Amino acid sequence: MVLFKAGEFWVMKKGFMFKSLRVVSVIIVAVGIAVLLITLRPKAQRQVPTEKGRLVETMTVKAEDINMTIEAYGTVKAREALKLVAEVRGRIVKIDSSFKEGNFVKKGTALIKIDPRTYRLEVERRRVQVSQAKAELMRLEQEVNNLKASIKIAKSDATLAQNEFARLKQLINKNVIAQTTLDKAEQRYLSSLERLQGLENQMALTGPLKDQYEAQRNMAKVSLKQAKLDLQRSTVIAHSDSWVLEKGIEEGQHVNAGQYLGSIYRDRALDIEVRIPAKDLKWFPTNMSPESMPKVKIILESKSSSLSWKGHVARIKAQMDQRTRTLPVVVEIDEDKEGGENPVNRNMESVFLRPGTFVTVLIQGRKVDRIFLLPRHLVHMGDVVYMVKDNKLKIQPVNILRSFKESVFIDKGLNTGDLVISTPLSGAADGMLVRIKNPQS
Repeated sequence: MVLFKAGEFWVMKKGFMFKSLRVVSVIIVAVGIAVLLITLRPKAQRQVPTEKGRLVETMTVKAEDINMTIEAYGTVKAREALKLVAEVRGRIVKIDSSFKEGNFVKKGTALIKIDPRTYRLEVERRRVQVSQAKAELMRLEQEVNNLKASIKIAKSDATLAQNEFARLKQLINKNVIAQTTLDKAEQRYLSSLERLQGLENQMALTGPLKDQYEAQRNMAKVSLKQAKLDLQRSTVIAHSDSWVLEKGIEEGQHVNAGQYLGSIYRDRALDIEVRIPAKDLKWFPTNMSPESMPKVKIILESKSSSLSWKGHVARIKAQMDQRTRTLPVVVEIDEDKEGGENPVNRNMESVFLRPGTFVTVLIQGRKVDRIFLLPRHLVHMGDVVYMVKDNKLKIQPVNILRSFKESVFIDKGLNTGDLVISTPLSGAADGMLVRIKNPQS
């Protein structure tokens, strides 16, 4: 047992010696290679680090002639809102089915009809009066003709009586006839003169009588026109394409003259009154006239979309609002007159653009020549911009003519072709080196 253990121990120790020799050989070779690499390595050269500058993006600016935009807000109103009232009294016998709030009614539609029977009878009665007046004038005309004939006869009779009286007067001087015969001739002559005078008096009275009958005829004609007008007023008609704002009566209801029936407003006739701050008045065109008022864009914003319409400034009110120091301006929304009626635009207006809608109004202002438009964030504190010139940053003061939303208008301090840095920089200093990453024009 002991010899076996001793022999086994010897064998194990012999194997351990072989392994140790192998490890030592590997270490010696590695040391030799390391010494060789150290001996053959190149000598290090001293280099001075170069500064390349910060990497920036730029945009190339260009002077432009720009129309200033004036932004305002307002509420859409109906330009021609009509309150319908009854002009005659009576019972409502018919209401058109389209006369309901929110409905569209076409021009010429009979919206409301008041019982017309009484007014038709009145028209007939006035016509009879006119006919009677005409008949009286015709009778008077015939009477005048008769008087003229009677006067002609009476004049002839008076002439004959006068001649007879003169002849008998000559005979009485010769004592041929008796005095009674001469008296009778004189009496007959005077009677003929009296009859002629009476006829002439009747003829003189026909003039005023004719004027009276003509006045009665004219009055009858006026009454007939009034009766026809009342008959016409018994029907309320839409005089233009319109939208119904309110219905105020029901069929079968009795109404009096002047009673409210409802209200409508003319289709596509919408106005917007906006208030322009005093500081923006200088951007209005200086050559405005009724024929060339500024154009307008009306915008209706929503969560999902944005709709727009064209318009123009209709008029500028004469007095500023003393409380808000703003000037009221009335904007008219243009009607689509090119190519006839546009069903798409009509549908958009009827659904979205109604009285009471709050909209944004962009008025095209006066043109300013040679001006630079930059994003607001490119102008830093102190009204300066960062520019690149000869690969160096230059802090350039500028004059801001106007700030509008996220943009600024600059009229001094820049030239066309200048490179303005659009990259945000902290610790910017005049003259620091920069590198252009992606110039934009």
